This record gives sequence, structure tokens and C-alpha cells, in this order.
Amino acid sequence: MNSLKEYIKGTGWAKFIAVMNILSGAFLILTGIVGIIAGISQGFIGIVFGALSILLGILTLMAGIKLWGTASNLQIYKSTEKEEDMKEAIKNLSDYFIWYGWAIAIALAMVPLGIIASLFLGSSMPGLLY
Repeated sequence: MNSLKEYIKGTGWAKFIAVMNILSGAFLILTGIVGIIAGISQGFIGIVFGALSILLGILTLMAGIKLWGTASNLQIYKSTEKEEDMKEAIKNLSDYFIWYGWAIAIALAMVPLGIIASLFLGSSMPGLLY
């Protein structure tokens, strides 16, 4: 019978994606902070999108942390073959999908809000394009 550890591959790629999620989350948080600061003097829309960017950044950052934990636990399981390590890896992977699923939902919700905001801002600036 084959051991589960024979099927554990790609933990390096999982850690790479985790790092990219963590960096993306950090950049989104910083962008949100800048958006809120700019929004204070420019208007309500900057504050709203800044806050949404911070939320999206936190969700993406947490997803990356959970994916890193998954890869780490899988690597530990390969050497120990302890059931607890595999359970922790599966729990972290489940949490990753939850955090990242919410991040995608927020990102998709931001698209129509961005379109509406663009239409609103565009209609409030007559003569801007001509």
C-alpha cells in the first residue's frame, strides 16, 4: 500500500504562492491606507475604496499565512507521518480556501462599485475630456 507522503508534492510552489499572497495583502493594506488618507481631502469614495482595499488586503494576507502553514505541515508530515500533522495541514488548507474565497468575493464586489464610482465622478466633471 502506498503511503500518503508519496503524493505530497509542490510544497515549494505552495510556499511561493503563500509569499505572493502575503506580499499582495501587505501592498493592498498600504494602498488602502493611502486611499483613506487621500480620501479625507478628496471625498467619500477614496475612503470607501481605501477601507475595502484594507479589508481585501487582510483577507489575502491571512490566506497566505494559512497556505504557508499547509505547506509547512505537509513537509513535516512527510518526515514524521504523524496523523496530527496531516490533520493540521488539511485544516490550514480549508482555512486558506475560506480566507481566499472571501477575498475573491470582496474583489468581485469592488468591480461594480468601481464602475458606479467612475460614472458618478465622470458625470460630475463636465468638460474633462473635451
